[in-house]
Amino acid sequence: MTSPGWHILVILFILVPYASEAQSLYHSDWKRFLPSRQEAAPESTLPDTAQSVVSSDTNTVEAMVPRASKSPGTAVLLSALVPGAGQVYNEAYWKVPIIVGLGTYFIVELIRNNKLYREYRDKYQESIKESPPNGDPRALQLRDFYLDERTRFGWYFLILYVANLLDAYVDAVLFDFEMTDDLSLRSSPWEGSLVSGGPRVTFRLRL
Repeated sequence: MTSPGWHILVILFILVPYASEAQSLYHSDWKRFLPSRQEAAPESTLPDTAQSVVSSDTNTVEAMVPRASKSPGTAVLLSALVPGAGQVYNEAYWKVPIIVGLGTYFIVELIRNNKLYREYRDKYQESIKESPPNGDPRALQLRDFYLDERTRFGWYFLILYVANLLDAYVDAVLFDFEMTDDLSLRSSPWEGSLVSGGPRVTFRLRL
């Protein structure tokens, strides 16, 4: 190997490591300027606290949407015409069998006791003709008993009828009133309000 060739070989051995290092630095510098996948497509530009408050506000607004209201006058009128109809109007369907069942029972007993009362009343009047002036004491006793029973079931039906009207009225008034078991006080301070551009502190009391 000639002297110039030897010098060239030495220079190549010296320069090759530096060339590879320079190439690696070149690539790393380019990667520094290239945006990563997460930076290129961020999920949201809002801070974490802002996102949580906005999400909470959205859920609160959805939960506070009122239900369709009911007319108390219409509910009372329907229940006055047909007991239980106001409860159907107020969507309180479980109350209808109770009102209808009790009402039917009271009416049937009222009619039955009225029939027996009239029957023993007539028997007592006939017994007076046969044995004046007191007549048959057994017929008199049964007449008074069935008269009291007829009156008692009449009062039962009247109380049920009035309760049916009051229940329809109250249910219609409170139909759009939402009740929840969650009793909590929440505070969510965070800076960078989207509306005012400044800090904001919110408090919520849920009953």
